[in-house]
Amino acid sequence: MAIDIVHFALVIVAPGERYIAAVAKAFVELKARDIESVASNSGGVVSGTELRVAVLDRTALVDTDVGTVRWDDGTEPEDTLKVILLHYLLGADGRIDGEWMSFREFESGNLYYSAFHGRALVQLISAFGSNPSRLAAASVKLGGTRVERGDASFDFLFFPYLRMNVTIWRGDDEVPASANILFDAAAGRILGAEDLAHIAEDIAETLERLATSE
Repeated sequence: MAIDIVHFALVIVAPGERYIAAVAKAFVELKARDIESVASNSGGVVSGTELRVAVLDRTALVDTDVGTVRWDDGTEPEDTLKVILLHYLLGADGRIDGEWMSFREFESGNLYYSAFHGRALVQLISAFGSNPSRLAAASVKLGGTRVERGDASFDFLFFPYLRMNVTIWRGDDEVPASANILFDAAAGRILGAEDLAHIAEDIAETLERLATSE
């Protein structure tokens, strides 16, 4: 009896290629939009073919003509952040809701919670759990606004219309330190849970770097 053997080719896409494709796709959508409307909805400023957008304490320049993203000092953001910034520009609607939500409350939040917890919260606890005052010092450098929550808590605008809160509770002999990152409810309209997990990791890394550089 003849047996037909079917060979399947497994195509593995390198991470870099994945992000190149995502950036290209986002720029196609962005070029179809009115740049002035995109600027208004995202809190950006139009300068020629470029859109200037605040990202925490830095400014990104998005050139919709040639399809590039760079910092205002000429360097380039990481590929992941480029994609998230473009997603933000496509999804922002010019509003902050003023209502906090936990990561799990967003669509697919449970699916990406492990990454969010492991890459962001664990890092915050390791860096600041025994000394919340270090978070306070780093947060001031990053332009955060102190609020009354936990042992150290600060609000940040990651993008002009994407607000986040980082809070640390000090640990002791009986209770371990803990951390949380909340997002304004508007974040769920703008970005997916995977993107939110990435920006949580980014702000945790940035705060730890600033604290280390003291």
